[in-house]
Amino acid sequence: MIERDVQVVAVKGRHIKVEFQRQSSCDSCSNNESCGSGQLSKSFNRRLDVLDMQCDQAVAVGDFVRVGISEQSLLRGTLVLYLLPLLCLIVAAVIASQLTQLLALAELWILPAMVAGGYGGFKWAGHLAAQVVEEPQLIKVLSREKDRMELAVLGG
Repeated sequence: MIERDVQVVAVKGRHIKVEFQRQSSCDSCSNNESCGSGQLSKSFNRRLDVLDMQCDQAVAVGDFVRVGISEQSLLRGTLVLYLLPLLCLIVAAVIASQLTQLLALAELWILPAMVAGGYGGFKWAGHLAAQVVEEPQLIKVLSREKDRMELAVLGG
């Protein structure tokens, strides 16, 4: 299970919105201060993402929660999102190539076919990934534990 601590930004019934900052592999590397890729990662990868998910526990806006997703689900989604558009692009190129030879058309028609195949594969992958990838699960509410720890440290 891949886990991540996130902050709740909205609560509506049994659905919550959580916000988190994307991480790259450079964030955990010990050489990220002297590495050019690490510096670029720090400068350009500061976007916050929002995720909608179901929640059966009582949480409030501002709480920190731990969410998780299975490695298997993440791998399936990654394969669908990367390989399906590429395969559709290649299939469209092969079909367009065969049609241009059969109909004696200019080979320039292969390029729009490749673009259309890649775009169609991208759209198809988006719909298929929504079915293949499981929704992240709420594992634990963290903010209440952090509040208790702060009170214990402050002597409250």
